[in-house]
Amino acid sequence: MGAAVVSLTGIGQSLRGGDELVFLADAQRATSAGLLSPDSVHLLTHQLHTWTFAAQDAILGGAPNLELRVTQAGFASLAILLLAAAVHDLAGQQAARIAAWLLVFEPTNVFFSTLLHKEALMLLAAAAVVYGAAIIWRSGSLRGLAPMTAGCLIGVATRPYAGYFLIGAAAVTTLHASLRPQTRQSLRSNAMLALVILLGAVSAPTVWHASSPTELQTLQRSQNANASGPSNLKLELVDYSTAGKVITNLPRRLADLVTKPYPWQVANISQQLGAIGTMVEYVVIIALASVAISRRRLFRRAAPLGYATLFLLVTYALSAGNAGTAFRYRTHVIAMALCLLVVIREHGAWPRQRSDVPASLAPVSTTSSSSRQR
Repeated sequence: MGAAVVSLTGIGQSLRGGDELVFLADAQRATSAGLLSPDSVHLLTHQLHTWTFAAQDAILGGAPNLELRVTQAGFASLAILLLAAAVHDLAGQQAARIAAWLLVFEPTNVFFSTLLHKEALMLLAAAAVVYGAAIIWRSGSLRGLAPMTAGCLIGVATRPYAGYFLIGAAAVTTLHASLRPQTRQSLRSNAMLALVILLGAVSAPTVWHASSPTELQTLQRSQNANASGPSNLKLELVDYSTAGKVITNLPRRLADLVTKPYPWQVANISQQLGAIGTMVEYVVIIALASVAISRRRLFRRAAPLGYATLFLLVTYALSAGNAGTAFRYRTHVIAMALCLLVVIREHGAWPRQRSDVPASLAPVSTTSSSSRQR
């Protein structure tokens, strides 16, 4: 519905930007060459979003623009279902319902999920990783490996650098789960440790390559170009020329990603829509800060969501060259943060003994049996 409304108003082109035209042109060339041609296979493994456009075009004999957007909305809807399922595993049925409604009506998610871009698939990738991690976190079952692997593969094939950060989030969550008292003495703990080693072995070469001087210089050139451009949303230049300077300057870019652009900086309707996401994020940050102060120990209940949020923040802070791209990137971070907030607040309600909280996650009463009898 959101895609149809934007298209019918006649402002779709100014809202959606020019990247869509580039991706559609690449998809048409892939369709003409054949879905099994070398160029199409390259898209499948490096630009999955473009390959999905080409596949629809080939199957439907020229898919209309709106149908392509409906497919992207379908990917985003599946992501919301997976996130709701993860929240259900971590905090129960009521929390899952609240998270689902928040995600469905979060305004920037509604808009960016229908872009012919990478965002819907990246949201799906992150959601699959979180869902798999939630299964492993709650029960120690390696059933979560399947969705977690699928999410990592989708992420690497769509936005490679973010995909490898998702692998990192999966590895850290699995490692933490293997060290919990519930699994530390079991064979499942050994299996999860082996999984962490495997994930590290898979991602280490790419991480090493990404931190090489050549790659860091490429990243720095991108930052220089964005900082010197005419955009009203350009960010202050940061120095990413060495690994040490990346670590030093990353906090500044994290703050930029979270807080900018300020409402008075936006210049057109597209930027105004993105600024709504900024307002939503301010609210989420304040709410998370309040529960962090009063319920610090409850963050361990939501570790899969916490790690995913942190790793996505870092990867997008490294790659964001201006506040315009941060609009899109922030959609995924807001989705994770909303679910994180719901889980933490729901666990804070446990003293009321909610009936829909999974029994395996319910707190253990310290009241003695003799006092209960009295």
